[in-house]
Amino acid sequence: MQLSRFIALRLALGKYKSFASLIIKLAWFGVGLSVAVMLISIAIVVGYKNQISEKVIGFGGDIEVHSTGTTGSFDYIQFSDSLPIFQKIKNNPNVSSVSPVMSRPGILKSNEELEGIVFKGVDGQYNLEFLKRNLTRGQLPGFGDSSRKREIMISKALGKKMKLDTGDLVRIYFINEPVRVIPCTITGIYETGLEENDLLFVVGSLREMQRIFANKQKQITHYEVQTKDFKQLAANTKQLNKSLPQELNAESLIQLNPQIFDWLGYLDQNIVIILTLMVVVASINMITALLILIIERTNMIGILKALGTRNSEIKRIFLNHALYILVLGLAFGNLVGLGLAWLQSEYKIITLAQETYYLAFVPIEINAWMVLAVNIGTIVICMLTLLLPVRLISKIEPVKAIKFN
Repeated sequence: MQLSRFIALRLALGKYKSFASLIIKLAWFGVGLSVAVMLISIAIVVGYKNQISEKVIGFGGDIEVHSTGTTGSFDYIQFSDSLPIFQKIKNNPNVSSVSPVMSRPGILKSNEELEGIVFKGVDGQYNLEFLKRNLTRGQLPGFGDSSRKREIMISKALGKKMKLDTGDLVRIYFINEPVRVIPCTITGIYETGLEENDLLFVVGSLREMQRIFANKQKQITHYEVQTKDFKQLAANTKQLNKSLPQELNAESLIQLNPQIFDWLGYLDQNIVIILTLMVVVASINMITALLILIIERTNMIGILKALGTRNSEIKRIFLNHALYILVLGLAFGNLVGLGLAWLQSEYKIITLAQETYYLAFVPIEINAWMVLAVNIGTIVICMLTLLLPVRLISKIEPVKAIKFN
């Protein structure tokens, strides 16, 4: 074992004066608290972003392919659901699934209430996992069975607002020429927490929509496309656009919902601020502890210098000592941070107002890379900042240091 490590270990295991002991305890406690806050903050933000993104994706896929003339706000231009176009999209190496959809604005009418909605017609091949996951009562409509094509599902928020429940019969009015009215039975109630979508979307049969708006022809308003890698969404959207005919256009989920993803982007800025503050706190704690250790061991420094020990070797003694304190703080911080995160993940202790935050509880998502990054980053930054205070060792004179009390 090197001399610097040996002496540092003996110092770490030795006894201190009461004041130095207090400072060292505060140092590792401060580092631990900073690491715990960083771990919990990142876990919450990552979990929150993933949960919200999943809810938005569930309503529209990663990419939407629609007519070039579509202007947004569900003002879709219909086009033919042709097999060549469908296969071209599906055969894209970055695409995992494609679903034809017809969405049209309408008015939902119960016995007492009227509410503007968007009727989203899907077929039996549509990816229903998201709807199943968020189904709170009843069952999904029979999208592929013509005998059940006038079944719909609405959100819990819309049902509460209009005093509707499963089994109720409602009418949907489509304001076109002429006005179309279809009676529908509510078979299921869903809840995602995204109130803007929950109050808007009613899900039903694509065949029924084609009967009304396309004279039973295979026409749709758009394709919903799921990709294999959401992180490459912009590149995948651009690549998909190149393969589409001129009359069709692909837009990513982020392009269609800029306000939500801009808001989620601000969360990253908050994390940067929190991480910066916590690392600064940890560094200041370690600098303070190291300065106290140097002052307390001034006599030892003088003796080592008198024996011919180089300044660089003495500096390594105190840096190694600081590293032991830092590792102790990291262990404490990981235990607290990961422990609290696990409790929240398992038992949902901290709840949220879902109408405000879109989630009923604080989400947590932790991975090994995140934990490693926080720990390694803290060690590297703190040790680099400690290079400044150890420079004081070079200025200590052996004779004065030995007499120092």
